[in-house]
Amino acid sequence: MLKRSKLTILQIIKNSSKVKKLVISSALAVTLCGCQSSNTDFQQKNAKPASQRTPATVVRVIDGDTFIANTEGKKQRIRLLLVDTPETVHPNKPVQPFGKEASDFSKKTLKDQKVQLEFDKKKRDRYGRLLAYVYLKDGTSFNQTLLVKGFARVSVFPPNEKHKKEYKETEKKAKQKHRGLWGIND
Repeated sequence: MLKRSKLTILQIIKNSSKVKKLVISSALAVTLCGCQSSNTDFQQKNAKPASQRTPATVVRVIDGDTFIANTEGKKQRIRLLLVDTPETVHPNKPVQPFGKEASDFSKKTLKDQKVQLEFDKKKRDRYGRLLAYVYLKDGTSFNQTLLVKGFARVSVFPPNEKHKKEYKETEKKAKQKHRGLWGIND
């Protein structure tokens, strides 16, 4: 399919004027570059290899940054590390802007999926939840995906800071592009 598409595009370029060739070539370059960017924002220098992560199967997504999974022989509540999505189910807070979008995205992406959990220095929070960096089947960091889409902001609770630098940079890019919650005041 890709070979046929390239051939067709090359034929169009060959049969076009110089200005059209420039426009078509530019559009093609932008399109091809956009297709290549899926995992480059999610590469984490300090991430453990998949073989050193803990497997889990997501059973239920509670909100944008919390879910229940079967792992370590039982159902456990997992809280994503270093990210905080707007509230949707907090008992004392109203639904916040982009909370529903973040929650819906997490449900769509994680429900019934097999994921890998990576832990940091402190494994549980004061509520007994497992604290984890979550990786999808393709190795993509789900925590970082939420930041890229503007569905979360970086939230640091020491000593768990392993990916703080990368996440801050990702959040900065989302702000610059006015994605999600960073575009509310536009």
